[in-house]
Amino acid sequence: MAITRETGQRKAQAIFSLFNLGYESSPNTVERKLKVFEGIKRVTVDYVTDTILVDFDPEIVTTDAIRSYMTKMGKTAV
Repeated sequence: MAITRETGQRKAQAIFSLFNLGYESSPNTVERKLKVFEGIKRVTVDYVTDTILVDFDPEIVTTDAIRSYMTKMGKTAV
């Protein structure tokens, strides 16, 4: 976890490996759904490695909550 100097906000990153990302979902769809979750700042989907990189505020959301949300979206994240 890091604190950005410009804003003083806490920032953390998590990488989630997905077993069922597949090409049927567009990166924009997955990103759009995750970005509405409060506390998530940025989402980057990589279909080559089947991973999602999430920048988030750890005071607002936890990695467990993000993982649970992805499960509700039908994605198995570890």
